[in-house]
Amino acid sequence: MSGETFETLLTPALPAIRKLVRAKIRMPDYTEDVVQQTLMHAFVHREQLRVPSKFKSWISSIAMNEIRGLARRTRMCVPLEALPPIASSDRSTCPYKVFEDGERTDHLYDGLAQLNPRDRYAIHLIDLAEVKLTDAANALSFSRAAMKSAHFRARRRLSRAVRANRRVMA
Repeated sequence: MSGETFETLLTPALPAIRKLVRAKIRMPDYTEDVVQQTLMHAFVHREQLRVPSKFKSWISSIAMNEIRGLARRTRMCVPLEALPPIASSDRSTCPYKVFEDGERTDHLYDGLAQLNPRDRYAIHLIDLAEVKLTDAANALSFSRAAMKSAHFRARRRLSRAVRANRRVMA
């Protein structure tokens, strides 16, 4: 594409490009700089435009890339020491969270009550008391593999019991 063709295509598109840049940047000091960079970039790469009827969208995408580049280059960085201390709110004391945790605990213990003693003890040892699998197997006189299987089945039964309790409560 020749320079004359580029200028012919640019003339009707230039006001729209300025308007786009002005709307996106909202910093009047940088608007003309970004428009100028866009025009230079477009002129240098004018051979990449394959369809002249798509000129406006092509140059608009170049303008958007220039706007993003400006945002990356001028990003404000404030050191953490310069920021005022933020008072954090402790979410653990939120009444809604306390209520949810209480409901979850109730569902868990209701489900545990429905299990047979062996399943309840397996879950208590491994999940609640955090005893190692080998030690839990020794406590119940199981092999390690049998304990692993019993624990898996106990958790599956507990899951079914908790889901059934929730359906009844709802």
